[in-house]
Amino acid sequence: SEFGDKSQYVKNIQADPKVRVRLNGRWHNGTAHLVPDDDPHARLRSLPQFNSFGVRTFGTNLLTIRVDLKG
Repeated sequence: SEFGDKSQYVKNIQADPKVRVRLNGRWHNGTAHLVPDDDPHARLRSLPQFNSFGVRTFGTNLLTIRVDLKG
């Protein structure tokens, strides 16, 4: 999350962690987890630069969110 717990979707996750994620054109159900102890800057360095450009550029209060997909 670029704006940490100020993001509306983070507030939604706090209220109900059940989420749907679209990957390769298909929707998947899962459970989102906020990971405040993670180092979001190190996490961004491990991702493709193009994908994380907006987060690195505009993020002011980074927060890692993990999504566990249902099998």
